[in-house]
Amino acid sequence: MKILLVEDDEVIARTLENVLREQHYIVDCVAEGDLGWEFVETYSYDLILLDIILPKLNGIEFCKKLRLVGNQTPVLLLTAQQSNYKKVVGLDAGADDYVVKPFELSELLARIRVLLRRRTVPISPILEWSKLALNSSTHEVTYDDQELTLTPKEYRLLELFLNHSVREAYPKGNRVLTRDYISDRLWEVEEAPSNNTVSAHIKELRRKLKQAGANPDLIETVYGVGYRLKPLSNEADKNSESKTRNSLRQQTNQTLSSVWHKFEQKNSDRLTILERASHSWQQGSLDIKLLHQAQFAAHKLAGGLGMFGFHAGSDLAREMSELLMFKAASEIEQAGHFDELLQALRTALQPNPELTFQGLERARPKVIAIDRQPELLNCIIEEMTVAQVNFELVTKPTDFKQALTQPQLNVILWDLSLPDLSEADLTHLAEIINRPPALPLLLFTDHENSSDRFKIARLGQQLFVQPASLNAAQVNKIILTLKQSQEQVFQVLIVDDDPQVAKVIQTLLSPAKINLTSLKNPLDFWRVTIKTKPDLLILDVAMPDLNGIELCQLIRNDPRWCRLPILFFTIHHDLPTVQQILTAGGNDYISKTQTQSALVAKVLHHLDRSQILSSL
Repeated sequence: MKILLVEDDEVIARTLENVLREQHYIVDCVAEGDLGWEFVETYSYDLILLDIILPKLNGIEFCKKLRLVGNQTPVLLLTAQQSNYKKVVGLDAGADDYVVKPFELSELLARIRVLLRRRTVPISPILEWSKLALNSSTHEVTYDDQELTLTPKEYRLLELFLNHSVREAYPKGNRVLTRDYISDRLWEVEEAPSNNTVSAHIKELRRKLKQAGANPDLIETVYGVGYRLKPLSNEADKNSESKTRNSLRQQTNQTLSSVWHKFEQKNSDRLTILERASHSWQQGSLDIKLLHQAQFAAHKLAGGLGMFGFHAGSDLAREMSELLMFKAASEIEQAGHFDELLQALRTALQPNPELTFQGLERARPKVIAIDRQPELLNCIIEEMTVAQVNFELVTKPTDFKQALTQPQLNVILWDLSLPDLSEADLTHLAEIINRPPALPLLLFTDHENSSDRFKIARLGQQLFVQPASLNAAQVNKIILTLKQSQEQVFQVLIVDDDPQVAKVIQTLLSPAKINLTSLKNPLDFWRVTIKTKPDLLILDVAMPDLNGIELCQLIRNDPRWCRLPILFFTIHHDLPTVQQILTAGGNDYISKTQTQSALVAKVLHHLDRSQILSSL
């Protein structure tokens, strides 16, 4: 663990520096607030010990500035002032804790341990990796119960690997630590070790682990990148992941079944209206009021039944809706066909449907492809390491499928060469990447000849091509966006006057960290949108007062929401309606008669696309 100590009292600073180093902490010590700020901007720390009274930039202002830029490193204030007011001001400025001088070293060390534990998931002091165990309380390391004698630097090096692979919940050793990152975390600024120094410590640590019976490549070299702990067998992870997915599917299916039974009487009433209309039509006595009721009932059945997997029933109801729309009272033959459709619809609806939904999770990895740009590749790896983004480096197309099986993977980093990519590899990769829901693919390349452009076009539906000439700040922004996307809960607004549809969509999207707000009256759109600030809008075409196409046109003319992705979810997917949707500014459409998975896949597609575009 690395600590920054900002203290202008030389006696206190040297005492704390020595005590902390004895506890196996790496300590950078500075005497001025502005110099401390330069260190924070340059290096990453696990904790900042901060005196309040400092020259040039005091501790309170330092802390405020730290939180203002979004840096959440724990801060422990050191103050000689007993005033409660000063303590409150310090905590309000963003400090996590404080101690009053003179303080007991044991108390200070205890508070440091508490703050450092808050940054990691488990609170147990023992880190285990197969037969390897490190006790951070006693500073003992064992392999298969055999104690290892390590130097302080070797101990810290091993602790660094274990912290990143165990405490930060990375999937069994995928976290690669670059040499620069290791030297930044384990050496003080004045020491400035070379890459050879890091390699020498790795080599000696491997030797001692091998002597204790460990695999020689327990610490694995990722050539051209850095080091990582050798991945453990992930069968337990796969089983756990499978159980979680099965549980989500079961829960979603139960909720869908509950929604179906909740609206079963309403759907039955709609069928009754259609039966009355069919009988009246055949008798030649279908009045305008019953006709409108039947049109409404058929329209709602067409939209609702497909959501529950009754695709044939949905198609039948849609055909009935079209017959009613263009009905002529004298067309007895048409009335007979309508009755045939009604009987077929009755047959298609089973009394106890088996509702199934395979489920789709939103925590899917993004793919960053680097077209033979070693400097850019290393820059991205370093930024992902600092930002604690979990990634898997892929250098062969055959490794792609295996990388996708890793749980909690944020990014697949793909080092490729477009000219060397064979047709067979291209076909295989395109199939994997474009399998619904398509994986977002960010490609950095400077190749512009026609053959390479053809290969690029085949790579993905969610393809974002960028020039390979990026600076470190641009890379950092992209990496932070990718990290935030795994944690963000998106807001989706649906405008549909059928509560059954909204309820089903809410059930389908809830496992994917998506909050859904439903709105029946499109005239309330502006009031609700300002409150919810949606990331995506789902519209029905046919609605009272203001239809979806008219609402879409109004949104596209509003500078506040003109960039909002709009997805139409409708039973109307004829060519004229699709043309109207696209002309009005809709991004995409999906038929209500399609599968539930298709809806979720398209929602994920547009959310991912919108987020990556905004970051670029």
